[in-house]
Amino acid sequence: MRRHFKYLFIIMFLPTLLWAKKTPKYPVADIPAELLKNADAVIRDKSTVLEIVSDSKIIFEEKYVITVLKESGVDKALFRRGYDKLSGISNIEAVIYDGEGKKIKTISNDEIKDFTSISGFSLYEDNRVKLIDPMQSEYPFTVEYSYAKKYNSAYYVRGWDAFYGYNTAVEKHNFKIVYPLDYDIHYKEFHLKAPGKKEEVDGKYELSWSLSNWKAPVKEYFSDYNETWVPGVKIAPSSFKLEGYSGNLNSWEDFGRFTYSLNQGKDFIPEETLKKVEGLLNEQMDDYQKISTIYNYSQGKNRYISIQVGIGGLQPFEAETVDRLSYGDCKALSNYTVSLLRHFGYDAYYTLVHAGEQTYEDKSFVSDYFNHIIACVPLQNDTIWLECTNSYVPCGYLGDFTDDRYVLLVKESGGELVRTPKFSANENNQSTNAKVLVGADGSAEVDVTLTYKGGLFGDQLSLVQMDETDRRKKIIKSIDLPHFELKEYNVVAHSARKPSFDKELKLTMPKYASHVGSRMFVPLNPMNKSDWIPPYSRSRKTPMMISRDYSENDTLVYQIPEGFKLEALPKAVELNSEFGVYQSSSKFEGGSILYHRELVINKGHYPKEKYNEFVEFLEKIAKHDEAKAVLVKGS
Repeated sequence: MRRHFKYLFIIMFLPTLLWAKKTPKYPVADIPAELLKNADAVIRDKSTVLEIVSDSKIIFEEKYVITVLKESGVDKALFRRGYDKLSGISNIEAVIYDGEGKKIKTISNDEIKDFTSISGFSLYEDNRVKLIDPMQSEYPFTVEYSYAKKYNSAYYVRGWDAFYGYNTAVEKHNFKIVYPLDYDIHYKEFHLKAPGKKEEVDGKYELSWSLSNWKAPVKEYFSDYNETWVPGVKIAPSSFKLEGYSGNLNSWEDFGRFTYSLNQGKDFIPEETLKKVEGLLNEQMDDYQKISTIYNYSQGKNRYISIQVGIGGLQPFEAETVDRLSYGDCKALSNYTVSLLRHFGYDAYYTLVHAGEQTYEDKSFVSDYFNHIIACVPLQNDTIWLECTNSYVPCGYLGDFTDDRYVLLVKESGGELVRTPKFSANENNQSTNAKVLVGADGSAEVDVTLTYKGGLFGDQLSLVQMDETDRRKKIIKSIDLPHFELKEYNVVAHSARKPSFDKELKLTMPKYASHVGSRMFVPLNPMNKSDWIPPYSRSRKTPMMISRDYSENDTLVYQIPEGFKLEALPKAVELNSEFGVYQSSSKFEGGSILYHRELVINKGHYPKEKYNEFVEFLEKIAKHDEAKAVLVKGS
């Protein structure tokens, strides 16, 4: 009889089971219409639970579903998660569905790639990566991922935001952090419709946030930092343990003390090396000359190689090791330089910086957002900054890789947050000085010197590191002129506290000026013409930012051909705007035309309503940069 009841159960519920098996999951048709606008992918559902078990253990579990709508969003469906000896990934699952929500396949363990993440500039890293490529070529499709990750330190607690790349919408996102009642976290919310919800559950605190129906952002020109408009939460641990070291992020002073503890005992330099450096110094040198001599010794002796090992890639290896091997990463080379300077009586400091593109900085929220190390030497009436990884960079120079941002000086007494120098518009300058010999046929011979200062010096510095063939190719590519031939060139890096870079060029242009009847039209600003104008926007979403002050100065002298005389010159122009200043003028003297142009662009953050005014300013500049002199054949 039991057997008959068993069969009866199967018969009764078989239709339900078959229906459930075929029920679609995440069909594209269920995505709200407003989320499809401008989207190449949609995060359908993302759920993250981060549990702080103790200051030396975190459990991170996440499930997320992404629908790729078109080919431009396919890379967003890749699963790529890193791990190292302080963390591990487990329970990875991935299921692929078609646009109607029908299951295509489940990714097997054999299809999950596991490889080292050694980058092209690294000698060694102990980081590895788990990678899944759905390998789908028909759109749309959906991938459902889930995985768990464990960390051996609460140091790795991080926040979240809604930005998954431009043209990616978010349908639903839930984030929860769980932690002991006797523990504390720091967090800061921004641009959320509702604050996080905190409650006590089963003897622990749970703090959770939710987000829904966030439309796909579109990349806009001169957009301000994401933190000024993207919803999210910054999170940092109050205390943590990392490989036997203890620290906390209660203040910048506390974080600096933790970093100092990682470096303790790593400053020994052999006596033989100290004697070599001492022999390079003399009493006639001032402080800058002595510091420069010590810096140049380190730069000349050692080379940069990235080595991402040790305590989460945070701890330098010993100065003695750098001295013996003559290489190191930014941590090791900065520690070595600081150790040398300290031996010779200078209070030099190992300094944490977020290098590269400038990022949003919130000094009120303590967190480790740094990715690079430099050195700082405060003097009584001066401060000398040292980039220790590039042997071509002069002592005291920081380029746009590390300028104008908050950095953390690591001291025994604790961290000190200070700001690196910024370049004024006058310092951050490109100038053009040219002599142009115009031929009667409209051809031109041009002798020009382009000079770069401030952050622009560092942008040009790679030219001196190239071989002749690559250098010539890069110079030719940088010249925005039609129909020219580069006859000769020379590059000179003037290394000084405030360095400059000269690019000297000799060009011939067979079709420089144009003829209309007996008249010749001679362009007055060929070398530095502003011809790129971003489009106007009727519905801009994000505030606007100009990240740096900048200026240009151009002086060109045109020798007109025999048999021609000047008929007309453009009128002098002056444009004044809150975004900057533009001036151009020309005059005729001694058979030559003298053209002068100046441009200043002002750094600043501007409301989105100002964007079209900025475009209009750029449009006017481009119009006046087309200025031409009119020559006519003499009688």
